[in-house]
Amino acid sequence: MDMVHHNPGEAPFSTAFLNPEKLAEYGYNAQVFKHINTAITFENYDPEIFPEGSAEKAWMDDFSKGIAEEIRKAKQAGLKVYYHIDLFVLPKRMVEKYKEEICNADGKIDLYKEKTLEIHRAMFDELFTRFSDVDGLIIRVGETYLHDTPYHTGNGAVAYGDKSAEKDAFVFLINFLRDEVCQKHDRYLFFRTWDCFPDRFHADKNYYLDVTDRIEPHEKLIFSIKHTALDFWRRVRFNDCLTAGKHRQIVEVQCQREYEGKGAYPMYVMDGVINTFEEYKTPRGLKDIKNHPLICGMYTWTRGGGWHGPYIKNEFWCDLNAYVIAQFSKDPSKGEEEIFYTYTREKMGLSQKDAEAFRSLCLLTQRGVLKGRYIESYDEDCLHERIVPCGNWMRDDKLGGLDQLKEAFAFLYDHQTIDKALDEKKEAMEIWQEAAALVRTIHFSDSKQAHYVDLSVRYGLCLFTIVYHGWQVMAEGYKGDKTGAYDHCLISEAIAAYDKAWEAYRELEKEEDCPSLYRNEYWDCPGLDTSVNRYRTKCEG
Repeated sequence: MDMVHHNPGEAPFSTAFLNPEKLAEYGYNAQVFKHINTAITFENYDPEIFPEGSAEKAWMDDFSKGIAEEIRKAKQAGLKVYYHIDLFVLPKRMVEKYKEEICNADGKIDLYKEKTLEIHRAMFDELFTRFSDVDGLIIRVGETYLHDTPYHTGNGAVAYGDKSAEKDAFVFLINFLRDEVCQKHDRYLFFRTWDCFPDRFHADKNYYLDVTDRIEPHEKLIFSIKHTALDFWRRVRFNDCLTAGKHRQIVEVQCQREYEGKGAYPMYVMDGVINTFEEYKTPRGLKDIKNHPLICGMYTWTRGGGWHGPYIKNEFWCDLNAYVIAQFSKDPSKGEEEIFYTYTREKMGLSQKDAEAFRSLCLLTQRGVLKGRYIESYDEDCLHERIVPCGNWMRDDKLGGLDQLKEAFAFLYDHQTIDKALDEKKEAMEIWQEAAALVRTIHFSDSKQAHYVDLSVRYGLCLFTIVYHGWQVMAEGYKGDKTGAYDHCLISEAIAAYDKAWEAYRELEKEEDCPSLYRNEYWDCPGLDTSVNRYRTKCEG
């Protein structure tokens, strides 16, 4: 099954993956949408929640039309329909009216309040009556995205803190949902174990078992788990919660890698996802669990994840990832490489020689991403010690600097591995240089596709050239901060190269299908440019 996850609070993506016929063509049999819980009127429960003539009711009526239409189109294409919802999210008017009966002392909607459960029973009753073609729900707790739902409010259904209390809450919640969704309404319930903690439901096998072993299996209760133990990063271990326990599971895979360019530069990852990533000490991928009786499918995000940009105008890299993972899920007896070459032949029209060169390009650039974004000497324990990798110094369309790399640079300096990390960034730049030469040897049958693949490689080369020279400045500057002796000549040369790299990068914007560029700042705080300018001022002084 697949979902397009539009950036919360922004205009929806223009994407071919909203077309259910395309999903069916690629091998998907289900489409996932969001926010159906915010289309519930509670009319039979309390007609005062969305009164006639109110702004809330007008918004609700308009929103519900869109829900009905996306369901109709998906069903017409022969797909099952599931809706992703966050718990708890309820109408503001309802929370205000029943606050004393559903909220705790902190003003949060409380899982254990009988009125809370009563309201959600009414919600599920209306949902599956009004939208009877919906085959089930995908449920997440932990965050509530309210950016696109102006008349709703909410909070996570499970409060994090004491682990024993958390586990009890998950058991209570899932049992309630199992009874209402699977038993009463005979619909599928995919419960996401989603979180970003190394020692919680999603990543800790013992925690996962402590919860799920206390829940009776049901044919339509399935746990949804990412293939990575933390988020969709490199240098984190394969998720060993997969195949554990007694419940069926579906595997989450991201086709538009939010931490790795979102398709602005090459980001083919299905060789790593299916076979193994090169950094894994013990090779491990989806091919190793494909025949396990608990694994029953794949849940992909063809578009979306993260925040902001880069914003792409061409979905080529997302398309390649989506095709390979969908076909693998449809027929796991086929290997990733076989499916990859089917795509190059049928979707790209490449000769075998050019297809082999294109595959080399895909694998080469993924090594370039690994070397450019991550820090081996700092991250190397992530696979085993469950430390979040340093990759978040660079995420979405933001380039961080020493503020984001503070802990990493302290570690590198103390372990005398700053130069090793810098060499890694230089290697990344050289890999992208090699990729830029390689892409020009490939004969594409589609000139527009040829141009975009070439542009995306040049985008990656420019970006990781900026990264290398930015790291040069930070590395030499940081060492100078510690010793009091700065190599002004070397820092000045690196700054000049950094500025030149930015000029080349910005030139790409003149090309019509160029994705939006990375920013030299980090969200609303200092980023890479601030760190470089710190030493620019020092050298000029």
